[in-house]
Amino acid sequence: MNPVDKRRVRRSFSRSARAYDGRAAVQREIQDRMLALLGEAAPEARRALDVGAGTGALLARLAAARPRLAPAAVDLAPGMAAAARARVPSATVAAADAEALPFRSGAFDLVVSTSTFQWLPRLEPAFAEARRVLAPGGVLAIALFGARTLRELRDAWAAAGAGAARTHRFFSRDDVERALAAAGLATRSVVEEDLVEHHPDARAVLRSLKAIGATNAVPGARGLGGRGATLEMLRRYEDGHAGPRGVPATWHVVWAVAAR
Repeated sequence: MNPVDKRRVRRSFSRSARAYDGRAAVQREIQDRMLALLGEAAPEARRALDVGAGTGALLARLAAARPRLAPAAVDLAPGMAAAARARVPSATVAAADAEALPFRSGAFDLVVSTSTFQWLPRLEPAFAEARRVLAPGGVLAIALFGARTLRELRDAWAAAGAGAARTHRFFSRDDVERALAAAGLATRSVVEEDLVEHHPDARAVLRSLKAIGATNAVPGARGLGGRGATLEMLRRYEDGHAGPRGVPATWHVVWAVAAR
């Protein structure tokens, strides 16, 4: 169980909607790769739902590549849903939760999601909803941030005295595989990789996360101990990781394709 305050997630990503596309470099790379993956995994899909669509960037590109596509999108953050609606006028867009999709059963040939499911308390309910709205033979394709994501930052917080219970827990590859099976989906593939960004210093890492709305969503974790703990975390981060390229920030990506 991943403790997540969804109200905080909703507010944070709504505020970041306008600036998101200009700051989310790793997320853009994942979208690029997802488009290529969908060309192999679901080449004939004509009814597609993007769960956690953000500003609609991925859905817009998918719709441009497939002129006959009937696109739809949901995002928990109203600000993101509004941006997606403006970006893809042909899409049916709703501000909605991945655990309660506002669509009829069997409505889609494809459900896709990138950089989203790590913000859920559990994976099983969202995967079960994806299965429900998929037609028989439909495909679920996801990329979520896994257990090693931001390990440098989380280790620095732990060294500064903020326990693991107060920092975000990311799902592992095993968590993903178990949840797909529990939801009754037939797994085709699950792979993982690490993408590493570099920033000038630890403060720049925090600024980057804030700019895209990826702030701590653990209930009661705001500040993680105050200014003193934050300064100690920054020191630990830089002492442990600073190098000629600045400091690294690891994004562990778990890719999965499954079918109903």
